[in-house]
Amino acid sequence: MREKTIALLLALCCVVGGSAGCGTPAKDDAAPVTAPTGTETEATADAAVPAPETAEADGEEALFRRMADSTLCIFTSGGNNGTGFLYREKYLITNAHVLYDAESFILRDAQGGEHQGTVVFTDDGEDIAVIQLADDQGKSVTFGDSDALAVGEQVLMIGNPASGEPFSCCTGRLVKTEGELFRRIDPERYLPVDAPIESGYSGGPAFNMQGELIGISNAAFTEDISGYGFDHLGLLIPINRVKELIEAHCG
Repeated sequence: MREKTIALLLALCCVVGGSAGCGTPAKDDAAPVTAPTGTETEATADAAVPAPETAEADGEEALFRRMADSTLCIFTSGGNNGTGFLYREKYLITNAHVLYDAESFILRDAQGGEHQGTVVFTDDGEDIAVIQLADDQGKSVTFGDSDALAVGEQVLMIGNPASGEPFSCCTGRLVKTEGELFRRIDPERYLPVDAPIESGYSGGPAFNMQGELIGISNAAFTEDISGYGFDHLGLLIPINRVKELIEAHCG
């Protein structure tokens, strides 16, 4: 099953510098939190952030800064870095492929603090891993209803991108699974969003604009899909699909 998962990732997603679902090597210095403007932005939490052009942009920024505290960036010894989200205060959920070939890993929070954890569960078929943290973090996401997400609804993803800084974010909208391109996507397994998810976002949280977790960043098309009307297309694991699996292994 692991071979099947890797094949999917190599075909569709998160392939930067020859790594599936991951990217940049770990950095020694804590990286600043990066604020959103609808896609990627270079502003940091400590820098002056330009006034948003719309009320929606202001909502994105506030949501990002609030939910970053429930997110950890993952830096692995194998270079397959990714992202995870906190659940029940002492567990970090991520993609199983982020931890492939990793003998060790470091977890970093939005303030630059580092944390240790132990992998307690992996499911290669669902591409889910659970890490138990050494200490309770006091932060957790709240699961939403991924079935209630409507086409056109905006979603915000937090990640650790290969081409940027840890704790960057991007936004996109849920798109219809219609047409030739979407014959390659199982609608029961993925939510497609027109967002620039890239290597390093793997395992990271995807929130609706109410701050509820509705999906997990998992894959993205790396080929040119402009002929289908998209500049970017990312794939999320719907939280409803894996909610019971996660809950069963986060006692």
